[in-house]
Amino acid sequence: MTVLMISFLPVMAQDMNTSPASITVMTDKSSYDDGEKLTISGTVKDQLNVPISIVIKDPNQKIVLIGQVSPEVDNTYSTEVTAGGSLWAIVGQYEIDVTYGSKDRVAKTDFQFTGSQPYPITIEGSSYNSPYKITNGQLLAITPNTASKSLLVTISPSGSGILVITLPRVLIDSKTGNQDTQFAIQEDGTLVSAQENKTDSYRTLSIAFSSTTKQIVITGTQIVPEFGPVSFIILSIAMAFVLFYVKIRHFRLVR
Repeated sequence: MTVLMISFLPVMAQDMNTSPASITVMTDKSSYDDGEKLTISGTVKDQLNVPISIVIKDPNQKIVLIGQVSPEVDNTYSTEVTAGGSLWAIVGQYEIDVTYGSKDRVAKTDFQFTGSQPYPITIEGSSYNSPYKITNGQLLAITPNTASKSLLVTISPSGSGILVITLPRVLIDSKTGNQDTQFAIQEDGTLVSAQENKTDSYRTLSIAFSSTTKQIVITGTQIVPEFGPVSFIILSIAMAFVLFYVKIRHFRLVR
């Protein structure tokens, strides 16, 4: 059993050497995939004859799950929930807050939600994982196009469904200056809209598709690498020659 970061508010201000925490919380693992069982457990200092409130929040502090559990006679508690669902739209660090009776009996911990199966996208030798989940279909391939700053997603639908795909900003992004802009999304050549959730590191798109959709193209304003390894080497060599020429010219003028 893996114990994650645990902090206590504000009971920690009491004498920690003599007073045990009024409530603790932990999870059975540090990371969960979509649909995986998540066990939340801990202890309480004493019995208050009220249930423990459990709240799970996503990386943007939006509530994705609310629940309750009652402590056992030995002052322990445990409950199991399923990671994932329509509200779990962002990959990243999720937070669990437990409250027992009052706001001064609070504990929290966190865990990583990896979403669904990650799809590795390779560009010039570097791999970037793009977690996705798809209903009524199968994702066949994701092909990057650095020239058009786009990703070609090939699917095989079994009916109308939804593709939820998380795009690392270091892989692809869409911006005007420092402001986020919408990705241009096409399904078999037709422009469509998508719902989006985002963090500082990821942008998650929920794209509805029909039973006949074969290709989804996601186009941004930048894709790695803006300068690939080969381009960087060529640019470095060119800059070296320029600096060498400037130094030689300066030396001749001084003489």
